[in-house]
Amino acid sequence: MPKDIIWKPSQDIINNSKLTKFINFCKVKNYDDLEKKSYNDPGWLWNNVIKFSDLKFFKNYEKIMDDGKGSPWTRWCVGGTTNIVLNCIDRHKGKDFFNKTFIFSEKENGETTSITYEEFDKEISKVGNALKTNGFKKGDVIALYMPQIIETYIAYFAILKIGCIVLPLFSGYGVKAVSERLNIAKARGIFTVSKTFRKGKEIRMLDIIKDEVAKIPSIQNIFLVGEDKGKKIYNWENFKNLSDKLKTEEMDAEDPAIIHFTSGTTGKPKGCVYTHIGLVTKMSFDEGILSDFKQNDVHLCMADMGWMVGSKSATIASSHGGKMVIAEGVPDFPDEIRFWKLIEKYKVSWTELSPALIRSQMIKDKKKFEDLDLSSLRIVCTGGEPWTEKPWKWLFEFIGKSKVPIMNSAGGTEVSGSILHCCLHRPFKVGSFNAPIPGMSADILNHDGTKTKTNDLGELVMRKSSIGLTKSLWNDDKRYIDNYWNVIKNFWVHGDLASRDEDGHWFLHGRSDDTIKVSGKRIGPSELESAIIKTGKIKEVAAVGIPDEKKGSRIILSVVPLNAKDPDMKEEYFNNLIIKDLGKSFKPDKIIFVKDLPKTRNMKIMRRVIKSCLVNQDPGDISTLLNPESVEEIKQHGI
Repeated sequence: MPKDIIWKPSQDIINNSKLTKFINFCKVKNYDDLEKKSYNDPGWLWNNVIKFSDLKFFKNYEKIMDDGKGSPWTRWCVGGTTNIVLNCIDRHKGKDFFNKTFIFSEKENGETTSITYEEFDKEISKVGNALKTNGFKKGDVIALYMPQIIETYIAYFAILKIGCIVLPLFSGYGVKAVSERLNIAKARGIFTVSKTFRKGKEIRMLDIIKDEVAKIPSIQNIFLVGEDKGKKIYNWENFKNLSDKLKTEEMDAEDPAIIHFTSGTTGKPKGCVYTHIGLVTKMSFDEGILSDFKQNDVHLCMADMGWMVGSKSATIASSHGGKMVIAEGVPDFPDEIRFWKLIEKYKVSWTELSPALIRSQMIKDKKKFEDLDLSSLRIVCTGGEPWTEKPWKWLFEFIGKSKVPIMNSAGGTEVSGSILHCCLHRPFKVGSFNAPIPGMSADILNHDGTKTKTNDLGELVMRKSSIGLTKSLWNDDKRYIDNYWNVIKNFWVHGDLASRDEDGHWFLHGRSDDTIKVSGKRIGPSELESAIIKTGKIKEVAAVGIPDEKKGSRIILSVVPLNAKDPDMKEEYFNNLIIKDLGKSFKPDKIIFVKDLPKTRNMKIMRRVIKSCLVNQDPGDISTLLNPESVEEIKQHGI
């Protein structure tokens, strides 16, 4: 038995898992054989996933996979037509649970509502009819800038039902971040609310964006939950009297369904494109088969719809005919253990959470948990960032009583799911991934394309394409190839540092680029830097994230003023600019003012060096710097 094992599956868990049923369905011996065969023939795997999951098509596909133009351009389910709504809502009609609860919703003030599958189906038809009445057609992009309320999910599926493309936006974004993404996508509409609440504070979401969004030429309508009047605004109340009958649009399996933006270290945000068949198939495998989501499960995830996990959450429970719980606001307000009380109240059995959430919760008074009944929990899925030992053990031992498996996963927006995960048939180690996901051809390579040695760090890669992989980047094929397929030629490079131990367990060690993750929310330095460069008051700026036990990363800005005596050279001034453009989530923890930033001779700012100096670590070889003297000044501001 490998060392450091902390959990082993019982024979009962193995026998009753969907993974066992799937292995038998595929007529292979075990997980190892499944992985080997899927590597040699990924089409075989995904065809079996589709058949096992009983995914529906208007027109059956002629060919499961076509990689004739190379891995980056692989096509799936060629000739087939389908729709996410067909597989998440329509196929449940006539089943015994269709008139049973689909969503439980709880607002921050404690107000609760619920909706059945049947009611939900009628509401998405009403909203879909409203969109069509207002001239929206197949292929149009419509954004969601919404909190976690039932209307968000109605709008999400209504957009998909009529063949339009959903653009989910983080509800905490400021106006600049929203406008930039709307312009890149050339969105024709946006759904939002007049107000929501976050930690007891009223957030006027419409007021944040309406003036600027109304000026965007492509925007035809602002669809509003709440009361307001103004240019392009169409109120949700107008949907009530519309027909609740609407045919689901027949879409090519590879038609774009969702655009999720993710930030890199340079340039504008990258639009990852999910297809109608890609997301549902990948989610059916990752969450349905590998993470064992079943029809009688109750799902809870408090991730914002603006992140990839939001789209996953919308499709996991719905595609399986399960139930889901959504909650406005945050996990620790108005009660600091609100998240766990939601689990108890709604008897949640399957939840997704991040290490950042656990770091914030494990410092709470343990006495608050004494009377909680969390016995309904059977599966905990985690991801978003690497684990450290203490919070992982707190979750496993204190919350899960050393019984509930923690299904750790690693992937991201670009793959609409995971590359690595935890297999229910195998033992777990703290914070590890005990298996690569079949069909993802995962490996760890050095930058020269050679395999790393045991325990050595390298780039997490995929050797081949996968069905859930983004279909290029939205209107940017060159960037797609350069960012993912040309870093190590002919391999998909995911941007994560990984290692593999002598027992075959995989571990993540953070991003290999400079992207910053704060409490699970990812942002590129360029977006933070751009927000203050536009003032014309600074010469240079560098944004970095440094490790933080609670949030994952703390944002530090290093600013070079044009005029050090300018009265605006204060943290408050720049903080307010960041909040306005990007939202409070990305407010810097500290801003330092320096005379110069370390740069290479080709004038590239060395964020790696800045980060090392701030945490009082050796910055490594600085002989190639144009201005090595800048290092000492930054060191004086060490955290």
